[in-house]
Amino acid sequence: MIDPRVASGLRDLLPAVMIPRERMLQTFRETFASFGFVPIETPHIERMEVLTGKGAGSDEVLRQIFEVTNKGGTPGELALRFDLTVPLARFIARHMDEVGVPFKRYAIGSVFRGERPAKGRFREFTQCDFDTIGTDSRLADAETAQIIHAALAAADVPPFTVTLNNRKILDGALESLDLSGRTGLVLRSLDKLAKIGREAVAAEMQRPADAGGAGLSAEQAARVLDFAEAGRGGVSVLDAAEASLGSNPKAAQGIADLRTVFQYLEAGGVPAERLAVDLGLARGLDYYTGIVFETTVDGWERFGSVASGGRYDDLASLYTSRRLPGVGASIGLDRLLALLDEAKALKAAGTMAPVLIANFPGTDPTVPVRLAARLRKVGIGCEIYPEPIQVGKQMGYGSKHGHKLAVIVGPDEVAAEVFNLRSLETRHEDKGLAWSVLEDSVHGALEVLQNGSLPS
Repeated sequence: MIDPRVASGLRDLLPAVMIPRERMLQTFRETFASFGFVPIETPHIERMEVLTGKGAGSDEVLRQIFEVTNKGGTPGELALRFDLTVPLARFIARHMDEVGVPFKRYAIGSVFRGERPAKGRFREFTQCDFDTIGTDSRLADAETAQIIHAALAAADVPPFTVTLNNRKILDGALESLDLSGRTGLVLRSLDKLAKIGREAVAAEMQRPADAGGAGLSAEQAARVLDFAEAGRGGVSVLDAAEASLGSNPKAAQGIADLRTVFQYLEAGGVPAERLAVDLGLARGLDYYTGIVFETTVDGWERFGSVASGGRYDDLASLYTSRRLPGVGASIGLDRLLALLDEAKALKAAGTMAPVLIANFPGTDPTVPVRLAARLRKVGIGCEIYPEPIQVGKQMGYGSKHGHKLAVIVGPDEVAAEVFNLRSLETRHEDKGLAWSVLEDSVHGALEVLQNGSLPS
């Protein structure tokens, strides 16, 4: 007999997880669409050269790529996508004449990474991406952070913080330390600061490049880390950065851009307490060139970022000679759900239909079928219990699976053309309601349940 377990780092998802997951995805889609983004899809399998082109991802990410080889195929030719941004760059290079720019897209789908499984980290997981391609506008930068806030707030995620930085500020700081030739190596190490701490990052920065470091001296590493750790807080930290780096044109531009973004976010109604600046925030991917974002749930920072992204002005140049600057972010659905589950903030359920229609013994089965069809026609999901067993057992099934209401029609009710409506939470039951008011009665009861319980 074959062992039914799944491979390490992969999961089966039960209805208790899939139902809140589907609801959250619907919320995200509605949020993205409300800002004018349209959906696209790209293949799960891409050509290896698309995913591994210079600038497509850091060496660490590229080492995690899952290679795909079909029988008779060429080894190293195909691979599973590791994110949705690189495929987007290929997509827009191929289809830009059809979709036009600026182009605002969202894509939701599985990505694959051969990383070590851990809490909230999986080898297959779902990303919810949204990007704006074909503009350098700071408005597009700010809108990205605004959408992160709007999507997570609409999904009832507990208090969270969207942290922002601009890679130009970091680039300018490293130039001031005569480290501009080692920017990528330094930033990759700096990106691990929150995960492994100052001492470990300093040690990594001091390793030679062939050992995965940046070859910095102890003094240089300390100065980089001092700058990063001093640059955390509200918008006011930009004042100190401007005083120390304002003479560097790259840093000055990054600071000015970040100030503009915060002005737009204030105008867009994003609360200041939901935003922060971290001048050490680098993001590990090589393709970021400007603003970067990371979002953590307050008190649950150990789970890492649940939404991140940034500006990538040169990524599409891998696939086209046309300049196509872009900015976007990704919400890590699976990590977010794992966090909410551990925080006991995940509203689990066993059904997506709020109404159970009883299959009453002795009642013509066509009766519940007709009543269910009427409810579904007005947009009320309902399930008919398949067997005419004891009604009490049917009610127990409904309570266990999360149905809110039960419609009960026995032979006597059929004769009188009435039904009974029961709250499965409180067991309160309204009896003898006319079939003519079925839709209004059920709709009204569900509205009451959203604001409280039916009378007991």
